[in-house]
Amino acid sequence: MYVDTEFVADDVTSNATNVTKQMIIKEYKKIGEGAFGTVTQAKLLDGTVWLGPYAIKKVPAQTEYKSRELEILRLTNHPNIITLEHFFTHKSPKDGKIYQHLAMECLPQTLQFEIRLHYSNKLELPLKHIKLYTYQIARAMMYLHALGICHRDIKPSNILIDPSTGILKICDFGSAKRLEPRQPSVAYICSRYYRAPELIVGCQYYSTQIDIWGLGCVFAEMLLGKAIFQGDDPILQLREICKLLGPPNKSFIYNSNPKYDGPLYSKPLFNGTTTARFQKILGNAGSKGIDLLMRVLVFEPERRSSPRRILAHEFFDDLRNDTQFVPRGSSTPVPLPKLFNFSSFELDVIGELREAIAAN
Repeated sequence: MYVDTEFVADDVTSNATNVTKQMIIKEYKKIGEGAFGTVTQAKLLDGTVWLGPYAIKKVPAQTEYKSRELEILRLTNHPNIITLEHFFTHKSPKDGKIYQHLAMECLPQTLQFEIRLHYSNKLELPLKHIKLYTYQIARAMMYLHALGICHRDIKPSNILIDPSTGILKICDFGSAKRLEPRQPSVAYICSRYYRAPELIVGCQYYSTQIDIWGLGCVFAEMLLGKAIFQGDDPILQLREICKLLGPPNKSFIYNSNPKYDGPLYSKPLFNGTTTARFQKILGNAGSKGIDLLMRVLVFEPERRSSPRRILAHEFFDDLRNDTQFVPRGSSTPVPLPKLFNFSSFELDVIGELREAIAAN
């Protein structure tokens, strides 16, 4: 059970206005915990007005990890990315250490919770919901990748949703990084089940396309109710991927990491074609969904669809033509969230695909 905690923070800065002032912080519920620190639900008292509720992520200050996440959240402004509202530092009375606090908007639950809820009740997530959520993940990626930002930990627990409105926002930018051309990055990144194959074999010069692999894994998980690739260690993770895609091309291995000396799984682990394998395992996506999955779950990162091409895919025509969906637990349709309110920056990225993506 979480005990309410109140404390005074002297340097609460509004991300919107850059104004810094003293506020009282009231934490009343623990939301999550990880290697990074904790996330609590809290309100902020600004004079006589309570602001929030917010999700406050607390991480040790004076680390590269902390400053990178704050820097990225201060830069981003997008409907499908969590909004940073305030930030401040505070010395913990428990251990005497200074912690960076990031106060972000709150959404009711994670996509992981939604998937598990359906799976545990032996229900399938409706295909319209899967389209709605996959589209919004791709839209967030189009924006992030255009800024050179790679999230590097796309998975259902890092995706927040409001099931009543269908709104989705990507959160937890603790692993995110702006990738620089020809600059190495650590390969041991992303949670194992969602780790792109080039990372598994040790690639250090990867691109934002590792996030696209993560999107494909999340899409597949919504269809299956569980993670599609579940290896007990990184090498067995590659074997699980080969069970669906077939053996990796030797040029893929060489281009990813010329020094890789692990197993290549060069003999097919299944009979028949890769397409037939996709249809067998992910058939409830329908022919358009399978086509999209086969464009995303590809060994070679340069062959994976870009976010804007994902948005233009005919799998999402349903969202362009029918402006309603039925939320979980309801029998009454409600309007879809705004999916086509593109900023001028997004429209520049979309380019010639504008007509294909926009609502009909």
